[in-house]
Amino acid sequence: MSLSTTEKERLWVGLVVLYGVGKSIVVWHTLGKYGVNALLYFIFDIGAAIPYGIATARVVIYGLVRDWPRVRIWGAIALVTHFIPDIYIFAVLNEPPPLLMDGLLLIVVLFTIVAIIGVIRQLQRQKSATPEVD
Repeated sequence: MSLSTTEKERLWVGLVVLYGVGKSIVVWHTLGKYGVNALLYFIFDIGAAIPYGIATARVVIYGLVRDWPRVRIWGAIALVTHFIPDIYIFAVLNEPPPLLMDGLLLIVVLFTIVAIIGVIRQLQRQKSATPEVD
């Protein structure tokens, strides 16, 4: 059984939302005592996860057909929505220990790199699976 592009996009959005639920639980347990409202974070994270999931899926879809103007548009949307939950955390943190702040910054950078590498690999994988047309 092969999934259609729309079904793959929906599956990806669902996985991104599920990941956001997991992140919200971690934030609730680790950052609540520093002023981060877990419910607000959850709302920001899930609210951003849906457009982020759609945007990253479309970056891959349009990248495969080399529609660079659309890749740039959806890439910009993915970039902005990727950072919305993190911006909320950094805006409301109350006197976190320096080590916690350093760890948060490291996590944000690492997950950004992982997201970029994931999109690039998906494009490469799809490109190598698609036969060249002469």
